[in-house]
Amino acid sequence: MDERSAQHTPSESVRPIGWKAAVLVPVAIALIAWTVSGFAAIVQPYLAVRYDLWFEVAMIVGQVLVQWSVLWRRSWRERIDYAILFLIVSSVGAVLLWPLLALNRLAPVTVPVALGWLAIVVAVMFPVHWTLVRRAKLPVALSATWAVYRVLLVLAIVKQP
Repeated sequence: MDERSAQHTPSESVRPIGWKAAVLVPVAIALIAWTVSGFAAIVQPYLAVRYDLWFEVAMIVGQVLVQWSVLWRRSWRERIDYAILFLIVSSVGAVLLWPLLALNRLAPVTVPVALGWLAIVVAVMFPVHWTLVRRAKLPVALSATWAVYRVLLVLAIVKQP
């Protein structure tokens, strides 16, 4: 047994988040919100609400809180770890939307093209989320509730015919 593990106590398992996470979490949230609100601008004529940066920030915070309800029996450390995992997956999705946003700056992208691109991004994000949740030994129900939250959000904000 090495010296560090010999000195480990249960109270040490509650590690502070650290300054890197304290800086990177708000940056990730801003990056995700900026990107998703940029995407929403393309499909805005079909939305019943003004989907801007602050709306997406509220959706990110809301999703983390919903996911934490699935983790209510877990430690705060596991909840924080999941929130960071969620931000990693969402950041991957945001980065995958950048080429579409760049293309939209050069020539307007049609709504069907934007939605098709989004479907591809989601098809990449879901297995990434599933894999990271399983590696973290968290309930796989988090992947289902992650998807259901966003589907319900879309149903709530799309204009009804």
